[in-house]
Formats: sequence, structure tokens, C-alpha cells
Amino acid sequence: MPTRLLPASCLAAGCILLGGCAVFSGQPNDPAVAGGSVAENIPVITSTVTTAPVEGSIGSATAKIPPHHALLELDFPEIDSDSPPVTGRHPEFYKETSTQPAKTADLWQRLRDGFELSNLEDQPGRVAQFELWYAKHPRYFQRLSERAYWFLPYVLDQVEKRGMPAEVAILPAIESAFRPDATSRSRAAGMWQFIGSTGRRFGLRQDWWMDGRRDMVQSTRAALDYLGYLSQEFDGDWELALAAYNAGEGGIARAMKKNRARNLPTTYSHLKLRRETSEYVPRLFAVRNILADPVKFGIELAPLANRPTLRIINLKHQTDISVAASYLSLTRKQLHFLNLGYKRGVTPPNGPHILVVPDNEAEKLLTELVKLSPSQRMQWAHHRVKKGENLGAIAHAHSVTVQSIKRANSLSSNLIHPGQELRIPISSGAYQLAESSVTSSSGRNRKHLIAAGDTLWNISKQYNISLPALLERNQLSSHSTLYPGQTLIVSQ
Repeated sequence: MPTRLLPASCLAAGCILLGGCAVFSGQPNDPAVAGGSVAENIPVITSTVTTAPVEGSIGSATAKIPPHHALLELDFPEIDSDSPPVTGRHPEFYKETSTQPAKTADLWQRLRDGFELSNLEDQPGRVAQFELWYAKHPRYFQRLSERAYWFLPYVLDQVEKRGMPAEVAILPAIESAFRPDATSRSRAAGMWQFIGSTGRRFGLRQDWWMDGRRDMVQSTRAALDYLGYLSQEFDGDWELALAAYNAGEGGIARAMKKNRARNLPTTYSHLKLRRETSEYVPRLFAVRNILADPVKFGIELAPLANRPTLRIINLKHQTDISVAASYLSLTRKQLHFLNLGYKRGVTPPNGPHILVVPDNEAEKLLTELVKLSPSQRMQWAHHRVKKGENLGAIAHAHSVTVQSIKRANSLSSNLIHPGQELRIPISSGAYQLAESSVTSSSGRNRKHLIAAGDTLWNISKQYNISLPALLERNQLSSHSTLYPGQTLIVSQ
């Protein structure tokens, strides 16, 4: 889908510009960071890439496969949506999946074996200029490998099941660098960068509880449904289908119609398209070519074992991600990263209760959770304030104190308003977290737990810290999105 850049102010937080969208890299000094549009940041280069391997570089088969990949410790933006939930349920979302039997020990090699698209031979040098640009940014592939470790086995498995070219499995590398938390200026979200309307068109639930665009399983299903539809619309021409994924099928159809009226070819290379779309397929093929032969481009590609890294399990009951994480080697934030579709950090009351977890820990988690009652699976209740309600009535309804609700939501007074979202501590663990929301164990890095309704301005006033200092301490911009459960450093 079309992806645009976040405002230039996000660069202070370490954005990296990839494939037309801006995502938080956590690397403020990344060489790919620059102002302006993505297309403007990649110069047009007429020379071709050298084919000689770089001395000392290694291929993907020569390095030892690491036993564990840790997820990045990052703060993730959240999408707000008033859209009605989608009631249709796709069967793939409700079954466990596993990667196909390994024919090779290397996931990258399995990916290469499925590459089948052409290289835009009618545009000599078009792909080469992007090969050269990407080859100059090896850190992109290092970070890509970290996230591909978790998500690529599942995505490639789904692509293969549909008989699609393996190039489709690396589209998230172009769209978001495999980041479910990626958000573009046009509000396209998730690994596959769906805008809200297209997401709803393909059955992605977007409501108070969920944003299916950020859910690995739902968004992958929807993206492959869309790409399959586009492939049929353009008679199996995958270059046109991929371009339409970026620009919309209507835009590509109109460009083809104009060429027919002028007796010109209607292939992708001959269409007059906006710059982002005209570069979209060459970018994909450039990344594909580097992944196919990293040594040729001087890239050290971390090896990935050809095995499932994630498993999709059904928890049966509403469950707090924090509770599930307590039985896993992942932190709450890391487990939430794998399940970003759940906007409130819990599965919705009426389902789905699907959770993506590390494959080797799935059985342990299910064994432990079955011992818990539904109430023990939750640390927080979520309450949206209705007209006429007050904190006393809400506290009474949930059998907690007014003070605990105020602490959990960082409220300085009893004033609340209709539509406001409140977190209600309903377990001792949640109550302790509420108690510690404005303190720290060290007494140095004092932290604030974000609650619904918090703003950067109000937090800066509450702790008597200037807004620029608050932003700098937390590597945020004035446009950054806050979400309940996030923590900010408010003093040092």
C-alpha cells in the first residue's frame, strides 16, 4: 500500500527510511536517515554494481546459527480507531500452523529456492542502482535479519502454501523492515502497511481492542488475499500486481488505459507512474538479489535456521499479555511486539484469544495457563467512562479504591470525562504496578507509567520538567504517540 514519511521531527527519535515508509529504528545515527522523501534520499546512479566479492565477507552458510534472538526493547506507537469491528473470521486465524518440512537447514536458502520473478530486463541498470544503494547500508540487513528471525518463517510458509513467488515473502522488508509497529504518515500500519480502508476491505478488525493491521497472522492473511486478487486482476503479471499493491489497482489500471490509447506497451516498465511506485518493484528486486547472493554485494547475512520460531495458540479465555509473559523468557514488551494487534495489551473480552509465542515455549505456556482461573489471567480491567460516571462509582463497581485507579492512570484529581479510557488494577501485581507508576527502585531514573489521557505536556508539568528535556530523555518527538502501559523517564 502507499507509504509516506513521518514528519521530519521523527528523525530525532532515530527513524530509518525504508521502502517508502518511516519506522523507528532505535538508531539515531543510521546512515539511511535523511530529510525529504525516500525517493530523494536514494540518488539516481548510472554505474552498475561490481560483481567481485568483498574480501573477508561471508555467505549465509558459513556462520554459526545463533541459539536465540532477542527482540528489541522499543516503545511502540498505537493506532486509535473508531471503526466498527469486522465480524467475519478467517479460518487460518484459528488454527495452529507449522513451517513445512525442512529441505534445507538454512531459511535464506529456502527463500532463494522460491525466487522466480524476472529482473526488469527491459530496464537495464534500473535494479542495479538500488542494489548499490542497499549494499552501502549493511546495517539494514543486520536489523532485517533480527526481525526476519521471528516473522519470515511464518510469512514464507503462508506464501508457499498459496503457490506464490517467494519474492512476496520479502515485501514486508520493503514496506516496514518486518516491523509490526511501523506507521507511515498516511497512517498505513503494520508489517504489510495497510491503510484503514483497505484493511477493512480485506477483513482486518480495527476497533478499541484490536488493530488487525498490526497482527502478524491477520495482516499476512489479508496481504496475501489482496496480492492474490491483484495477480488475477492483472492476468498473472506479478510486476503489475506488486505495483498495484503500492499504488492501488485503480491507479495501475488507469496508467495502462492511457498507454493503450497511445498504442504503447502496458507492462510495468512502460507505465507512467508516480516516482514511489515506479521504484517500488526495482527496490524489491534489489533486496531480492542481495538476499540471493549476499557475498557478491559484500553483505554479511546472519544465517537463519529453517524451522518455526513462532506458534499460534488459542488461549480460550481473555488473557493479559503481562500474565502470559510471566511464564515465558520474553518480557511483556517483547511479547506485545509479537502481538501488537492487541491494542490494550490483553485479548478482547469476546475473543479472539489467539496469541503468537515462541515455538519452543508454547506448550509450557498452555500448561501453566490452564491452571489459572479467568480472573487470574487478568491484571487490569479496562473501563471507558460513560456520561454521568464518577471515580467512586467506577471503583465500587470493580471493588477497588479510588486512589488505586488514580495511581494506575496518573490522575492528579478526581476529574474524568466521558469516553476517557481507564485501567483498573484487579490483581495484586497490577496494584503494585500502579503503586510504582511514579517512583523507581533506584531513585535516579524516575519513571512515569502512561495511562489513558496522558499527554507529553501534562507529564512535563506534573514532574516539573521542560517538554524538550522530556522528549530528549526518552528519544521522542513532539508528534510521538503515547499508549497505556508505556513508561517514560521523567527524572535522572
